[in-house]
This record gives sequence, structure tokens and C-alpha cells, in this order.
Amino acid sequence: MTGRLPGDVEISLEERKALIRDIAEFFDTQFEQEVSEFRAEMILDFFLEKLSPVVYNSAIVDARAFLSERLEDMEATLFAKAPGR
Repeated sequence: MTGRLPGDVEISLEERKALIRDIAEFFDTQFEQEVSEFRAEMILDFFLEKLSPVVYNSAIVDARAFLSERLEDMEATLFAKAPGR
């Protein structure tokens, strides 16, 4: 166990650097505003903190629905029909 809580997002250093560059580019392109690497990193951390639990919970709901459907399919496929039914 890594000590992470459900919903915590762990990203690699390379992913983090790419996201920081993307944020700075987004602000420059969309708002014509330069954002320092430090500020872009703060924005990334803010959104990771706020969005990670929401996205994680949504993924869990989707996974639960997917697995539930698969279990229903499995029951229909695996259970033998009893004689006279």
C-alpha cells in the first residue's frame, strides 16, 4: 500500500512537466497572458486537488456499471437451464 487515498492522482515527473507547459500555452493562446512555470504549477495542483475526486468517483461508477453488466451476461451464459424450465 502506497499510503495514497482513493481518488489521489499520481502523475510522473514527465507528465507533470508536460501539463505545466500545456497550461502556460493555454493561457498564452486563449487569454494572451503569460503564466510563469510556478503559477502554471499552482494551477495544475489546484485542479488536481479539486477534480481528481470527482473524476475518480465517476470512473468508479462507470466501472461498477460495466462489471455489473458483465456479471449479468456471465450468469446468463454459465448457468445451465434446469429441465422443465
